Parts: sequence; C-alpha cells; structure tokens
Amino acid sequence: MNDQAHSMELDDFDRKILRLVQADNRRTNTDIAEAVHLSEPSVRRRLDRLRKAGVIRADVALLDRARLGVTLIVTITFKDDSPEAYRAFGARMQTEDCVSACYSVAGPADFIVIAHAASPAEFERWAHEAIMSDPAIRRYDTAVVYSTVKYETAIPV
Repeated sequence: MNDQAHSMELDDFDRKILRLVQADNRRTNTDIAEAVHLSEPSVRRRLDRLRKAGVIRADVALLDRARLGVTLIVTITFKDDSPEAYRAFGARMQTEDCVSACYSVAGPADFIVIAHAASPAEFERWAHEAIMSDPAIRRYDTAVVYSTVKYETAIPV
C-alpha cells in the first residue's frame, strides 16, 4: 500500500462503497450507485481514486481452500533476532507459491505463515526446503486447519 492510502480521508460514501465491493466486487457501478445514492460517474471516480491510492489493492476471486488441499498455520521462531535474517526470510516467503500470508509478529513467535499445500506430504517437502534448511530458524510449529469456522477478507470500514 502506498503512503497516500495511509493519509487518505474516507467519507461515508467511500466507506459504503468499500463495504459493497468487499462483499461482491462484481457489482456494477450502476448497482453500487443506486445502493449508496450517488451517480454512476461519481462511483466510478471514487473507485478509480481508491484503486489509485492503494486502498483497493486488487479485485480477485476467492477460492475454497478446503476443496483444493490443506491449509497450515506455521509459527516460526528464529535463533537470534537479526534484521538481516528477518529480511531474508520475508523476501523468501514472498516468492513461495504455497504461502498466502506471512506476518512478522510480536510475541513468542517471530513470524506466522499461512501456507496451502495439495497434501500433508507436499507441505512436508516444502517445509524441509523452505524452513528447515534455514540456519537462522530455531523452530517451527504447524497447525493443520481441519475446518474453517470463520474466514473474512473484508476489513471493517
């Protein structure tokens, strides 16, 4: 997200539009305009501005993870706190196809990684290559997701 998005003022119309497109980004500008009581050109301009500012990062399709393999939540703990090791790990996670999210966190773990694999064996292979081979990592723990109780991509606005 660019710096403009952090300082961008959102009014009530922007917030209403963002709630609608987070629920269904395939809604037409005309449909959104009717729902928020603005003109279609005004909605289009606002959406363009929100995308340009980085508030809306992408328009994507959300897939059902449970139908496509197994989701794993991995906590990573480093041996020593080193900015270089953190940067290298973060850069490597950005290139890993099976990683859908990687968070640098406070607390007992240093990173939390959300990974997805076709099977537990595929995850094990990846973990050996991407995690266990990293000498900076002291430990990793994995939680296998059995079912999803709640998963939302929407951010309250």
